[in-house]
Amino acid sequence: MADSWGERFGAVDVTCEQVGLRSLGSVIELVAPAPYTSAQALLRAFGRSGIAPYLPVLTGPWPGGRLLLGPLVERHPGGLLILDGVHRCLAALRQGLDTVWVSVLTAETHPPPAGPPVPLAEVAPSGSARTRTPLFRHTGNPDFRPSDVFLSRAQTSARREIERLRGP
Repeated sequence: MADSWGERFGAVDVTCEQVGLRSLGSVIELVAPAPYTSAQALLRAFGRSGIAPYLPVLTGPWPGGRLLLGPLVERHPGGLLILDGVHRCLAALRQGLDTVWVSVLTAETHPPPAGPPVPLAEVAPSGSARTRTPLFRHTGNPDFRPSDVFLSRAQTSARREIERLRGP
């Protein structure tokens, strides 16, 4: 994260933790129906496979399998904010789950969220045009966290660790 987001965060620790869904907040209040439907299908796949949502999983045999990481959450003074995975967390909440596994970023410093936080329970699927508008990306918002950049680097790092553990 420090590589992706510069010095604004200082030292960063990333842990995999099981968190209460009602403890999560989001900076978006509406989600598009199609990704929400996909998140529901993913949740069902975790259930069918007997894997606790959303532990990191390898989606196929090594080395071709894709590493699927859980939602990305930032530990913020105001609580836990979802940076990536609002659809997945909302699907789990609406399915009646109490907890999910997430990657939690704990940073030395805490820039403000990219927008006003809302409780996950207040986020709703909607066909509104607002769900199709890029909310923070490319808006010049200095507090936007480019989670896709971080996740790509995290996947690369995890793949290297898997290769190291598998050995020659």
